[in-house]
Amino acid sequence: MPRRPDPAPHPSDFRSRQVEASRVFFFDEPAGTDFEIKGGGFERCRPDYRIDRPDFPWFLLEYVHGGRGTVSLNGVETPLKSGVFFLYGPGIEHHIASDPEKPLLKYFAGFAGPAAAAFLEHHDFQPGIISHCLKSEPIRRAFDTLIERGSRNSKYSRPLCVAIIQQLILMCREDAVSAGSTDTRAFATFSRVRECIEERFHELGSLDAVAAACDLDAPYLCRLFARFHDESPYQFLTRLKMQHAASLLLEEGMSVKEAARASGFPDPFHFSRVFKSVHRVPPSRFREAMHAKKTR
Repeated sequence: MPRRPDPAPHPSDFRSRQVEASRVFFFDEPAGTDFEIKGGGFERCRPDYRIDRPDFPWFLLEYVHGGRGTVSLNGVETPLKSGVFFLYGPGIEHHIASDPEKPLLKYFAGFAGPAAAAFLEHHDFQPGIISHCLKSEPIRRAFDTLIERGSRNSKYSRPLCVAIIQQLILMCREDAVSAGSTDTRAFATFSRVRECIEERFHELGSLDAVAAACDLDAPYLCRLFARFHDESPYQFLTRLKMQHAASLLLEEGMSVKEAARASGFPDPFHFSRVFKSVHRVPPSRFREAMHAKKTR
């Protein structure tokens, strides 16, 4: 009796278990189109996160939002830090490891098909590419939109995700910079400030506090962020605080008042206004909506 062929892998088969938290979506069945969306998401990696694969069945674009690590594509190893993106796919051996001291935070998007391959070739964005974007906020927002639209799983989700992935590819391609652009003293100072904010955002409450912690004056700090980032230093600090607050509301089950206090906001009404300005929804409604999704 002839042996049945092995079933095609499902995108979720490749989901790493070495993550502390994640927001992901996958499409269960192929759509039969020439540009096929497999899934996407965001991962907060564990210190022991490591991927070792000799191959991959479709294209995967990964974008580092924070933390540090390394990636090796076909034997070429490159350090990973915020702003680095890379693409692998069929025939590309790849190894990804997180720095145990600063675990990776990264987005990913998987896609396949002849139209996808043609799109990559047309824009000179081939598997094996590794580069860096200085201004990461538009790319982060696009990935968040990809995850939100893909998670809806409506009749419009797939075509929307195709458009967003194509947008991400073009944004990464256009905003890619040479290694020399990140070797300047100014960029080294910016990187030091960014890391300081990422590590100490719980205790820092103002632009002046950030400047004092980094031993810089506030106007120079603003000029650095205008050159290398899409947000002001205070906007960056606030977003980190509100992302942490969202995690407290969702994963720790805190009340709005508790999350406000834990995020450095003694006034819960001020906290609610700031939370809404970042997440576009009040914290009470965010908490209710997210918990409703988790219990479905």
